Amino acid sequence: PCPRLCHLRKLPNFTGYGFNLHAEKGKTGHYIGKVDIGSPAEFAGVKDGDRIVEVNGVNLCERTNKQVVERIKSDPNETIFLVVDPETD
Repeated sequence: PCPRLCHLRKLPNFTGYGFNLHAEKGKTGHYIGKVDIGSPAEFAGVKDGDRIVEVNGVNLCERTNKQVVERIKSDPNETIFLVVDPETD
């Protein structure tokens, strides 16, 4: 297993990127909770349970949830995640 780079691009017929961002009790980091079927996140290879390590080349260590969301929204049409699945993590 190794980290994955996922390039999410907005779709004209889909609102947002189609995933839930959350924290997990007892763990540090920002996690993908649910990926919507047919979403930009699904097409980019984002999976339920992935931990987001970087957004647009910026490491998320020590970042708040609000800062992560702002980073994801910094470009209105696309974003790039570096993620790890639970096995890689």
